[in-house]
Amino acid sequence: MDNEKTKVSVLIPCRNEAKYIESFVQNIYNFESPDGGFEVIVIDGMSDDGTRDTLHRLKEQYSDLVIVDNPKKTVPHAMNLGIQLARGEYIIRTDVRCIHPKSYLNDLVKLSERTGADNVGGVLVPIIGAAYIEKSIALAYKSPIAMGGALRERSNFVGETDTVYGGCFKRERLLEAGMYDEEMVRNQDDELSFRLRKTGGKIIQDSNIKVRYYPRKYYKHVFKQFMQYGYWKVAVIKKHPQQASVRHFLPALLVLGFVAFIIVALFCRYALYGLFLYSLSYFLPVSLESFRLAYKADIKLWPGVITAISLIHIGFGIGFILHIVCRLFNIKPTFFEALSR
Repeated sequence: MDNEKTKVSVLIPCRNEAKYIESFVQNIYNFESPDGGFEVIVIDGMSDDGTRDTLHRLKEQYSDLVIVDNPKKTVPHAMNLGIQLARGEYIIRTDVRCIHPKSYLNDLVKLSERTGADNVGGVLVPIIGAAYIEKSIALAYKSPIAMGGALRERSNFVGETDTVYGGCFKRERLLEAGMYDEEMVRNQDDELSFRLRKTGGKIIQDSNIKVRYYPRKYYKHVFKQFMQYGYWKVAVIKKHPQQASVRHFLPALLVLGFVAFIIVALFCRYALYGLFLYSLSYFLPVSLESFRLAYKADIKLWPGVITAISLIHIGFGIGFILHIVCRLFNIKPTFFEALSR
C-alpha cells in the first residue's frame, strides 16, 4: 500500500462467513463516499468454509479490496492488524452480519467532527427472520432487560453512552490509546471504550444511525454467545474495576441462586417451595416483558421470547461464574477459550 491518505478505512474482521461475505462486501462498496474517499480492509481469521475463496473472487471485481490474514483468529488482533495497515484518518469497524445504510460513513464522520468524541456509533436493529426461533431471538434482542443500549435500538437518543456498536475513531487516537487489548477475545469494544473514557474521552451514540443485523438463528448459539460475553466480562472488570456495575453481576447471582436451591432440595423437600418462589420471582417479570414484545408482533412468539431472554441471562451468568472459578483455582480453560475464537 502507498502512503496516500484517505478519509476513512473500513475494517472488517471476519471468520467463516461464507453465507454473508459477498453481499456484505457489495453493501460496503455501495456506501456514499466521504470527501477523501475510503478503503476497505478485510482481516480474515483463516476461514475454512469458503469465505477466503469468495474474498479472492471479489478481489477481481474490487481491485482495491485489501485482504489480510489473521492467524490468531481473534477480533482484537484482526482490528490491530487493520489499524496498522490503514491509511485513513478515521477507522470504522463493521461486522459481516450487518447491513449498513449507504450514508453510514458520512453519518459517522460528521457525528465525530460535530461532537469531537473519541468514538461514535449508531444502534443495532435486529432483522426479524422467517422461522419461529429467529423471530423470538430478534424480539428478545429488542428488550432493555436483555441487551444494553449499545446493542439495542433507542428512539431519538443522541448522547453519551458506555460503548457503541462497531465504532468510528480517529486513527491517531487509537494509536495513542494502545489500540485493542488482544487478551480480550470478547468484550474488546467495552474495554477500549472504557480506556478512552478514562482518559477524558467521550463515546457518543446517535440512534438515527441504524444498522440492521442478523441475530443468531438457534437458541444454542444465543446461549454460547452470551456465555462467552459473561466469561470475558470478568477479564474487563479485573482490568478496570471501576467499570463494574450491579447489572454485570446479576446474571451470575441468578444462576447461583438456582444452583443453591436445587442442591438444598436434594436433601430437604421444603426447599422445593423456595425454588418455586425463586423461579417465580425471575420468570414473572421476564414473562411480562416477553408478553409486551410478543403482543406488538405476534402473541404466538411469547414462549419463544421468554426462552431467548432466559438463555441470554443464564448463559452470561454461567460464563461469568466459569471465569471466576478458573481464576480462583488457577485453571486454564483452554477448550472454552478456543470456542471463543
